[in-house]
Amino acid sequence: MPRRSIETLIFTSEEPTRFGIGCIGSRLLGGVIDPAAADQLHDRLAETDPTAPEGLTLRDVRTAAGFTGSLATVKLPADYYHAWVELHIEQGPLLERDGRASQNEEIVLGIVTNIAAPASYRYIIEGFGGHAGALLMPDRSDALCAAAELILAVERHTLAANAASHGVDSVATVGTVAAHPGAVNSVPSRVTLMLDIRDTNVARRDATMNALHADIREIEARRHVAITEDPINADIPARSDQHILDTLEDVCKQEAVPYKKMVSRAYHDSNFMARVAPIAMLFIPCRAGVSHRPDEYATPGSIALGTRILARTLAVLANE
Repeated sequence: MPRRSIETLIFTSEEPTRFGIGCIGSRLLGGVIDPAAADQLHDRLAETDPTAPEGLTLRDVRTAAGFTGSLATVKLPADYYHAWVELHIEQGPLLERDGRASQNEEIVLGIVTNIAAPASYRYIIEGFGGHAGALLMPDRSDALCAAAELILAVERHTLAANAASHGVDSVATVGTVAAHPGAVNSVPSRVTLMLDIRDTNVARRDATMNALHADIREIEARRHVAITEDPINADIPARSDQHILDTLEDVCKQEAVPYKKMVSRAYHDSNFMARVAPIAMLFIPCRAGVSHRPDEYATPGSIALGTRILARTLAVLANE
């Protein structure tokens, strides 16, 4: 019999950003987000689905689904768990490449040493709209053209951050762009876009944002637009616990399973569970690094191997 119980948690809303932020369940468990503020998160489904009702909050939606308890009761105390281990697909191509590069195409597992953390921002660019034919080029304050420059500035400064650090851990993505009025014969007067910027180093992430802010001021002045920045979240990276990492390595060696230590550049619920427990993660390969798409795929062999290593690791940790 193990000396410690083993629990399995199923989180809500790790990936969906219907409420403008991911990992809502683990954020609440880890005390990363204020419960009252979480309940007032705005449902953004209407921004992409014209049939969805507007003005709903997380509280409205969860109450309608039958989840009526207070979010204030969710937070776990510090050191609630002796250890926390999460098994996940890599969501990148590195493990698959390493397996193919080996002579026998062995399955290589990833032992995650630290997890990058995102910051998210909403930008609203206000220009001046008009008829695509009647509004002459010198008279335009095209919000979409300004947004395009902002997006390219994000890419430029993120690439520069990687070049300066001789690394690849800085990543930034503008994943949504909504132009108003959204007609082919109208000059866009307003654009809303969302930025996701991630790094294993908060200071480097902040420096990239500072460089972007300087460009935003220049774009505003030159293109005669107003750009508003609305911070959504700015999370901190998580570092895996050395003892759990050592345990994962020992189990892999006992099972003669090849592994590599690596950084998770996607963030996970473990990032926020690190507030209440020592954490680590184990990655299995996924085909072409694809995730969150219909063609996401991990082989049964990879899944079985990852599960076996996870089970053996939990058995060791549960008997400490």
